Formats: sequence, structure tokens, C-alpha cells
Amino acid sequence: MSSRSDEEAIRLLRRRDARGFELAYAAHAGPLLGFLRRLSRQPELADDLLQQAFLRLAERGPELRSDSDLRAWLFAVARNAYVSQLRRAPALADEATLETLASPPPDIEARLLLGDVERALGALRFDDREVLLLVAGGLEREAVARLLDLDAAALRQRLSRARSRLLAELERTEDTTAVAPRRVRS
Repeated sequence: MSSRSDEEAIRLLRRRDARGFELAYAAHAGPLLGFLRRLSRQPELADDLLQQAFLRLAERGPELRSDSDLRAWLFAVARNAYVSQLRRAPALADEATLETLASPPPDIEARLLLGDVERALGALRFDDREVLLLVAGGLEREAVARLLDLDAAALRQRLSRARSRLLAELERTEDTTAVAPRRVRS
């Protein structure tokens, strides 16, 4: 959604016009759901968090400032809802991770298409995965820095470290999945 469309959505939300919510949902629900699914690694939880984020928009939309960055606001609400969920049920997050690792994926072909990047992202610490997904999700770096309460230099450093860890994880995954050449006996 362009900033002009966001401005229109906010204008309508401030007037309590349902079309503003519809515009925001149409533009931001897909990217936000993708972010939440990768962040949480639990599709059902991601769906619930998406609903929470848009419920919050329905409640607070009329209070948004006309110059608000709607996309950044929604990502912040969704991220905060996930962090709150982790605080309420940290044991459930660990159990879900173990269950994910223990059970084979239902759609092997889709898993192969997503490939090593998804697995490597899943293996990263929350902080690394979070910063990578926020930037990859299209948020401006300034918005990501505000969301994570970092200055620009600290964000660049965290992002650089997260990228390095992702590359290291990808290399590790590549090393463990490579098939050793078979020796042929003569």
C-alpha cells in the first residue's frame, strides 16, 4: 500500500468509516501474516495474532494521528502481541518448537521449496529472526529502529550480526545436507 493509500485508510479510520479498515486489511494482512508465521513458527498462533492486531486497529484506528505510519503501527502491534504471548506461556513456545522438530512437515514439497532459508531462520534466536523479518517485511529502517527501541547505529549492528548468523546457519545446513560422494570399488 502506498503512503497515499495509508493516508486514505487512516482518514477513513479516524472518521470510523469501515472502508478504512478494509483498505488497511487488504494492503497489510498478507505481509503481516507472513511476518507472524515466520516469527512464531506456529501458523495457528500467527492467525490469532493477526486477528489481535486488526482488532486493535478497529479499536484504536480512530485515535491514530493523520501522519501515522500504518504499516509500522500494525507490525508493532503484532510484534508486541507475540512478545506478550511468549511472556504468558513460555513453556508452550518450547513445547511447540519440540513438536515442530519431532513431527515431519505435512507438505514436504512446499517445505523443500521454502528450503534452507526457512529452516535457518527458524534456528536463529528470536532477536535475530525478529530484526531480519521486520526489515525483510518492508518496514523502513527508521520504523524498525523505533519499534525495537534502538538508535540507527545499533540497528545496523544488530542487523549485520543477524545476517551473519543467518549465513552461518545456511552454511551449516548446507554442510549437513550435502551428500558425500560414493566410492566406487574397482
